[in-house]
Amino acid sequence: MQGKVSMVMPCYNKVKYIGAMFESILAQEWDHIELILVNDGSTDGTREIISEYEPKFRMRGFEVVIEDQKNAGVCAAAKAGLALATGDYICMIDSDDELDPKYVSVMAGWLDEHAEYDYCICDAALYTGSGEGKQYKPLKFSDLQSEEPLYTERYLLTDIRSEVWVYLARTEYIKKCNIIQTYFTDTKGSHEPGYIVPLTMYQGKYKYFPLALYLFNVGDIGHSHHVKFEQAQRFYDEYERLCKIAINNLPDNIVDSKRKQQLIHVSLMAKHINLYRHAKGLPDGYSYLDQALEQLVETINTVCGNAASITKNDIVGKEELFIQAAKNKLLGVAPTPMSIAPDGRMIGYGALGKLAVSWIPLLKNTPLEPTELWDISGDGESVKRPDFGSLGKDDTVLVFPKAEQVLSEIKACSSCVVFSSNDIKNYISHSIAEKYLS
Repeated sequence: MQGKVSMVMPCYNKVKYIGAMFESILAQEWDHIELILVNDGSTDGTREIISEYEPKFRMRGFEVVIEDQKNAGVCAAAKAGLALATGDYICMIDSDDELDPKYVSVMAGWLDEHAEYDYCICDAALYTGSGEGKQYKPLKFSDLQSEEPLYTERYLLTDIRSEVWVYLARTEYIKKCNIIQTYFTDTKGSHEPGYIVPLTMYQGKYKYFPLALYLFNVGDIGHSHHVKFEQAQRFYDEYERLCKIAINNLPDNIVDSKRKQQLIHVSLMAKHINLYRHAKGLPDGYSYLDQALEQLVETINTVCGNAASITKNDIVGKEELFIQAAKNKLLGVAPTPMSIAPDGRMIGYGALGKLAVSWIPLLKNTPLEPTELWDISGDGESVKRPDFGSLGKDDTVLVFPKAEQVLSEIKACSSCVVFSSNDIKNYISHSIAEKYLS
């Protein structure tokens, strides 16, 4: 018999989108569902759509619970819904997105058959358009493994997906983690920290499915979309505050004071990483760039605890490399072994790209220092034009950013060793960590 899945959906003024989410719920390949709809004081007709679909859900065989409350924000609505859940499993979904038909069946089906697992995680995709004109872009977890000892740190660093919607957990595990009792409601900001921090820190066993089962609607990306720097700053200040609350709510028998302090430091660094990136990317961000960079440098020095502090001059032009170096140090990521043929050429492909120009000097006097530079815009002398036919098994090719499209071509036509831009970035980042952060 199928376990009962309680689907908790906070609903607030989503009349334009909620019908599509409801249709995707009706299409689920799972029959034992309790749908808990918390109407958070909607004023745009959302409540009427809920009433329209209620008999359709009941006809489908689903249990339906509708809770109406005054507008109090997504956190309060989510907490109210979680408290009403009576199923074997719980998931939370957003009223303006959609679900793959297998969203419930894949994850709940796994938990039904594997009693030793506490929760499941799926991948997601962004979509635009509607009907047959929809276009999808996958949102994949970053190298998520089945066992992640520092999962919470990676979540705080936004190194892995941070939305509550991609989790489906046993109700008994949710209760064990005290998520419902400690869920904060004094904010209209994000509710991810109050859910994901305890869920991951209680060391439950999880199953990760690299399947895009949750579908995010790009047409309504909500509070996490920032068009001005000050808006981003308010969001990340509040997000860090909520992370601190969630971390400090963890009992001492689950996490000691040293680990708590580490988690708080990680959340602080994540804030300044995100603010620096927004300062670089937003139209009005330029005027905040120096301040954001100074705060990022100060935070890396504080969090990594290095005696010889890095300066702004050290990091300028290499910001993402220093960010990766700091992440590697915090997460204890070891360098990836890189097998290089001793007598072959070391070729840097895409050598005229912006990042390649800044990375190549950092490879000087290392085993990855290029002996030849290639680029399709090369002058034929200092930078040669590509000659894939000349590659042999003793050659190594470094494929710099913006040139990744040739990776498969090189591998198909030659037995040479090929390193991607991510391989190069990680190599340089570990060198930076060793020089500046040890």
